[in-house]
Amino acid sequence: MLRFVGFGLAAVLAAAIVAAFALGLRLTPGLERDFDPEAAREMAAGYSAEIVRDEWGVPRIIGVSDADAAFGLAYAHAEDDFETIQASLRAGLGAGMIAANEEEARTSYLVQLLRIREDVEAGYETELSQEARAFAEGYAAGLNLYAANHPGERVSRDLFPVTGQDVVALSSFFSPLFYGFGDTVAEIMAPQAERDPAQGQALQVFLQEGSNVALGSNAFAIAPSRSADGATRLIVNSHQPTDGALAWYESHLISGEGLNFAGGLFPGAPVLHLGTNPDLGYAATVNYPDLIDVYALTVSEDGDSYELDGEMRDFDRRTARMTVRLFGPFGWQVTRPADWSAHGPVLHADHGSFAVRHATMGDIRFGEQAFAMMKARSLDEFENALEMGAMGNTNRIVADRHGRIARFYVARMPDRLPDAGVDWTGILPGDRSDLIWEDFAPVSALPHMIDPEAGYVLDANHSPFEVTLGADDPDPADYPAEFGIETNMTNRALRATSLLAGDLDGRTTQGELIQIKYDDAYDEESLAAQLRDAIASTPFEDAAVREAAERAGAWTLSASRENRGAGLVLMTYYMTEGEDVLAEVETAFPLAVDWLTAHHGRIDPEWGEINRLMRGEVNLPLDGGPDTLRAVYGDPQEDGTLRMVAGDGLTYFVEWREDGTQSVLATHQYGASNRPGTDHYTTQMEMFASEGLRPVPMSEAAVRRAAVEIYRPGEE
Repeated sequence: MLRFVGFGLAAVLAAAIVAAFALGLRLTPGLERDFDPEAAREMAAGYSAEIVRDEWGVPRIIGVSDADAAFGLAYAHAEDDFETIQASLRAGLGAGMIAANEEEARTSYLVQLLRIREDVEAGYETELSQEARAFAEGYAAGLNLYAANHPGERVSRDLFPVTGQDVVALSSFFSPLFYGFGDTVAEIMAPQAERDPAQGQALQVFLQEGSNVALGSNAFAIAPSRSADGATRLIVNSHQPTDGALAWYESHLISGEGLNFAGGLFPGAPVLHLGTNPDLGYAATVNYPDLIDVYALTVSEDGDSYELDGEMRDFDRRTARMTVRLFGPFGWQVTRPADWSAHGPVLHADHGSFAVRHATMGDIRFGEQAFAMMKARSLDEFENALEMGAMGNTNRIVADRHGRIARFYVARMPDRLPDAGVDWTGILPGDRSDLIWEDFAPVSALPHMIDPEAGYVLDANHSPFEVTLGADDPDPADYPAEFGIETNMTNRALRATSLLAGDLDGRTTQGELIQIKYDDAYDEESLAAQLRDAIASTPFEDAAVREAAERAGAWTLSASRENRGAGLVLMTYYMTEGEDVLAEVETAFPLAVDWLTAHHGRIDPEWGEINRLMRGEVNLPLDGGPDTLRAVYGDPQEDGTLRMVAGDGLTYFVEWREDGTQSVLATHQYGASNRPGTDHYTTQMEMFASEGLRPVPMSEAAVRRAAVEIYRPGEE
């Protein structure tokens, strides 16, 4: 069992059960919230929203105000996935969570260690605008109404009534996880734990075991000067898990206060993080600057103080309380220190004590900035929203109705001491106060690309210095090394840049751009190509394996569903256990050969026989693979297939024609509902597998014309 930040929960639980029976105690934690369904209904009566569902079941919410739209969104999303919403929001409760297992107890500890709830309570009224608070509170009211009307679906008594502060706390907790705080905790507390590809981009908080797979996202924006027909185009294609708290949910918010945004959001959060309004659209991809510093502390023998500038200072020590549900009414509370130093939260491990300082410490405005971005109607307004500087990290690929495009490298970048004589990417000495940064570089100091002459921008989780492969690209010499800006090139980046930069006539049609997005090949410089060559050059002892290696060496680097060479190489990738894939070829390739032969009766089945999209009774072949532009990350199944667990999901194709009219197309890997057996649990799978698209109505009139059902929350 994995260790939980200083104690093993299994032993604690065993001791708790023994003590409970020995002492005859009724262990009630007293954390249940007092939920009054009638009060929730009375609160809901103050909101006015309609839920409009189209033939695909996608909820489009029309509200009088922005808060009304958030209210309707919460109710519609709860209809489709109430269980996941509850799990997500409970993650931000901290000491208020009644944990069901070790995973939840660990999350409870981290929320308390990071002081998320304290920050939200202190800044909710003063740091957030009235509009942002009203939006969060409208969302909470929608969830409370659903809980009141469906009491049997409440999973725990620690959440309802949901508050606006709960909604803000969830975003505040998730924010540092996107730039690697979970990985940092893992490296300190459980350095040998592997990561799970289904957990998303760097959101490895729970230290679950699994394959180590580099996930990512794609985004493209094409200016009129680069389009064959003078159109402006945007592709929104974020790669997330297909299920769970980090899977995209599609919706559309329209209000009488000017909100009109269609796109994707996560369960428990009312803001849409990517998509489009009638005038501007944007995609999101994860970037990897250095936003976290770890300091090795010199701690006193009694563990109560640490050294800083030659003096011993007491830890700011608080007590974290994790309440774990045992069974029925029985629970048990575990307490552990939650220390802070002048640097930030402190983790005590077997090999030392370490303080962690991260970019969004104490900042609760993530949702506020996302809300402002949704309402931006021009590139200048969008850039103004970015200046808030409340988001830790993301690239934003943007296009607007006027033909302007941009690639913003967004990061809340620490303004570190230059020439400090330390390696900022490593473990820093914790006894120097001059290494504790307070300020941040302005957004304008980062490597953006606005209206480049090349007429396009793109991102595939790669170096911001290699985008158009020409003079438009930022010069890495212009940016301090302390920023830690990545310089890697993913296969997706290699393919996307070569395909667009290699367009000889300098123009791109809509069809060509869609082909690039769904490209399923690997570049000759990619890891997949290196793996193929390593397999072919390894002198395997077994004659059958050597013959299979020759077949693998002839692979054309295509991951189309018809290809018969992809399985040998890509299954070798899935059979590896460590980060150095090439070092494991001698052991992993024979395993792949055995696996293919045992399950498929041959070493070279078509890739589509292996690579599958599965849900319910639907099971479909897919093109694509790990780190292709048509991204598919699989989980090996007992029947010899790979079930897609992450990669391509909600995708938007946004276009403004030369005359300014807008067209939006979309697809989702499953459908609008996450409830098995419901009408829209699997309705988009055929479309997704065949790389098809459906139209997205944008105006209120178009939304109403496309309606299959219209109802008000609670009146369905």
